[in-house]
Amino acid sequence: MERPGGIVTLSERFQGFATWCEGTSPLYERLARGVADDPDLLDLAAAVPEGRSPPHVLLAGVHYLLLDGCEHPLADYYASVTGDPADPTVDDPVAAFREFCLEHESALRELLTTWRTQTNSVRRCAALYPAFARVSAAVDGQPLSLIEVGSSAGLNLLWDRYAYEYADERAATDGDEGPGDPIRVGPDDATVVVESSLRDGDPPLPVNPPEVASRQGIDLNPLDVTDESDARWLRALTWPEHESRRRLLDAALERARANPPEIRAGDALAVLPDLLDATADPVVVFNTQTLYQFTEDEREQFRTLLAENGTGRELHWLSGEHGVESDEPEIRLQWATATDGRLVPEQLLAYEQHGRWIRWVEDA
Repeated sequence: MERPGGIVTLSERFQGFATWCEGTSPLYERLARGVADDPDLLDLAAAVPEGRSPPHVLLAGVHYLLLDGCEHPLADYYASVTGDPADPTVDDPVAAFREFCLEHESALRELLTTWRTQTNSVRRCAALYPAFARVSAAVDGQPLSLIEVGSSAGLNLLWDRYAYEYADERAATDGDEGPGDPIRVGPDDATVVVESSLRDGDPPLPVNPPEVASRQGIDLNPLDVTDESDARWLRALTWPEHESRRRLLDAALERARANPPEIRAGDALAVLPDLLDATADPVVVFNTQTLYQFTEDEREQFRTLLAENGTGRELHWLSGEHGVESDEPEIRLQWATATDGRLVPEQLLAYEQHGRWIRWVEDA
């Protein structure tokens, strides 16, 4: 089955997603491989509009219905729904998943055409903290004006309001007996604490976060942190086994409800120019795992837009891109500034797709 306008088959996309899940979500790895071999489930996944990720949206749609109270034996495999989940590597969940999808096909088709992949992986802020610190040092500590592209509910726009604890694994990799003491930074009174690990390098981790002058987001379909349905979709996008991610998401949602970030609805290519014109320097445009949803032409237009709008002003771009130098799912975060009408990128760090660890690579 070929996705309209696609390069790979829909089945191959689910197989690729299953590989991405290896070692971090046995349930989704098993389900994705099951979908890849099932024509009926692939037909259902084909309802996801072009430009969105069918594996993410289908699995989140099923998860959303289970979180909303749908009773079915499939729920027995979801740690987010039951306290004692069945082991998907022992008891195959694919048959139950198929039955659930066919029983709830109408509701699922509506979800698949309505919602998008809008994960707010708050732990990715563990990668953003040192990256913003690096930009802050380059502009002599001036307050930063933030614009996030693909901000979903805007939880990662609030990165400076969270505290961070980095387990220092560098000593262990150097041959010592174990990791060093955790590194804690960020506001002392933060109600959200992001836990991650530092695997390599020497990232800037100031005790106090860089000062933020303003924060704004852009999203095709912004999610409202005060709306329970939107919050449930964010929870549905969090993989069922990832209990710590769910706790962190809920804490961040609670924090955001006190002062929701401003998010503009629309296409970044259309909205960003006017937003940049109205935003004071130094401005930092950032995105984490957003550009994969752009076509190659749109990505090139986006880079050109930043290069042209960044010339003659203090504009910085932080972008999370898929990396290829690790056996584990990792993202490379690059920092670029506009010089002579073009972007000059520099790799700052790599991070696990959900922020479980970071590796600083700038000085490598």
